[in-house]
Amino acid sequence: MKITIIGWYGTETIGDRAILAGLFSFFNKSYDDFEIKLGSLYPFFSQRTINEDYSFYKEIVNKDFKIDIFNSKDSKELTTAIKSSDLIVMGGGPLMDLGELFMVEYAFKKAKKLGIKTALLGCGVGPLFHKKYRKSVLNISLHSDIIILRDKKSKDNLEEIYKEFNQSFNRELINTSFDPAVECTLEYNKQNVKVQSDYIAVNLREFPLEYNQQNDSKNINNDLKNFIKELAIKYSDRKIKLMPMHYFYIGGDDRVFLNSIALDLKLENIEVQNANLTLKETIEIYQNAYFNVGMRFHSVVLQTISSGKNYVLDYTEPKKGKIYGFLKDIDKDLFYNSRYISLQNDQISTEIINNENNKFILNTNEIEEYMTIYLTKLKEIK
Repeated sequence: MKITIIGWYGTETIGDRAILAGLFSFFNKSYDDFEIKLGSLYPFFSQRTINEDYSFYKEIVNKDFKIDIFNSKDSKELTTAIKSSDLIVMGGGPLMDLGELFMVEYAFKKAKKLGIKTALLGCGVGPLFHKKYRKSVLNISLHSDIIILRDKKSKDNLEEIYKEFNQSFNRELINTSFDPAVECTLEYNKQNVKVQSDYIAVNLREFPLEYNQQNDSKNINNDLKNFIKELAIKYSDRKIKLMPMHYFYIGGDDRVFLNSIALDLKLENIEVQNANLTLKETIEIYQNAYFNVGMRFHSVVLQTISSGKNYVLDYTEPKKGKIYGFLKDIDKDLFYNSRYISLQNDQISTEIINNENNKFILNTNEIEEYMTIYLTKLKEIK
């Protein structure tokens, strides 16, 4: 099976790298053999991250496989990749207000014109504040043979877009499951044993304006700095390890914000992870932490599945964003209700951190059963 994956690669976070690992696992379980063409907005960066993570990808699929990287911003390279493929995949990530969304729309329309199958695998829907991007998402959806969204809230968001443009919406054709990064982390758990350590791992990012129309990012960023100060003082006997999920200036290198906090606070137990970590190394740190705090979506996913001893700082749209959607789908017992702060609505305080030894109980069988939709749909593509 010749598969072309496009999306936001080239600016990939650790989370995007976990999505890739999860997709490779699904492809391996669905097909006897597969080859990957990865469309990248900045191929040099994707080449680096693929090199860093390839040994982990091999562990997950238990064999070598081919990954060729091309420039998805070059229409000729994109068209050549499409023509040589059996399946075009939007490989996770949000369908949101980004100019590159039109590249995905072009690719799906081109593939359908050529009779090549298309799939949205593990994507979210939103935030979408502008009509032109909502129309693009509609067109991508209408040109998709397989749609598997990463949470039920994204399905509701997509239905709203269909209604806005007077399109009939068949809910039965729109599937939902967990983000492919969940599959990646479950596969990691099968091969690695937890070793309890005494540090606290925290992922933060500079608050992104595209997720809030109120332009109050400065206040939120300052509150996040005070949160770290409170945490470092409260746990003065433990190292507070500030963990990036993004190491590239496009998309916001987390280390810039994390170092600004550490330099301002000047507390001895605060440490920034400045050296690049691989996907596997990042999961390992979350797995073994005394407890975790996550802000970026995929830090929450990796921490929840690998550790379960974590707290959530949700920067996305209140009761509509991807973090809320993930927790709503996976947390049937409402474990995270008392471990959750909406950064746009709630007071940002370490008061949520108590009973830190309590752990989210992962129902692996139930989660894997929910994710079989990926295998069912992929096996329909021959």
